[in-house]
Amino acid sequence: MSAIAEHGPQASTEQIAAHVGVTRTKLYRHFAGAADLQSAIAQRAAEMLNTELAPLWTPHGSMAQIIEAGVGAHVRFLVEHRNLYRYLARCSLGDDGSAPDAIADIRQTIGTQLNALFTVYLNAFGVDTDPQPLAFAIVGLVESTTGRWLDQPGSTAQDRLVADLVRWIWLLVEDTLRAGGVYLDSAEPLPTPDVIAAQVESYRDPERARV
Repeated sequence: MSAIAEHGPQASTEQIAAHVGVTRTKLYRHFAGAADLQSAIAQRAAEMLNTELAPLWTPHGSMAQIIEAGVGAHVRFLVEHRNLYRYLARCSLGDDGSAPDAIADIRQTIGTQLNALFTVYLNAFGVDTDPQPLAFAIVGLVESTTGRWLDQPGSTAQDRLVADLVRWIWLLVEDTLRAGGVYLDSAEPLPTPDVIAAQVESYRDPERARV
């Protein structure tokens, strides 16, 4: 990771090996090849991002606050580790097809956890829908929008980018809830799933949409 941060997204296996004080040959004794090394780096990157997103998996506060915390953490991670992100993107485009699609693997990891979180809450609200498309749409929206933003420095302030993403994501979540007959304000505190399930009928009052 440090070698990639220092040498940028074009960091070679030789530079990575030199950074840890071994030759390329010795480095490959621990991996089956370049693709295996890149897969290990991708796995570590996913673990790092998941750690940054940890508060999202045990949400507290309003939906607006929860979404902002998750989006803010994701954007900050990509900003702080932009060389790593670009390295993984470059490896995913390898000519021989042997390299793992590292970016897709990270999306899969985060999307799967977000899907699990949505499943719990949508079940509590009594919304009968498959949350997986929503979960992966959100992950793709944040990753692709932020990736494009990183390629255009100065185009939009980071705070503005986060605010825009928060608004777009809430619109997706709100539409999903309303399609299931649930009315929730983004500014109201989100109770735990068991409390929601016990009070679910109160969330089905259309008058809530006018508050």
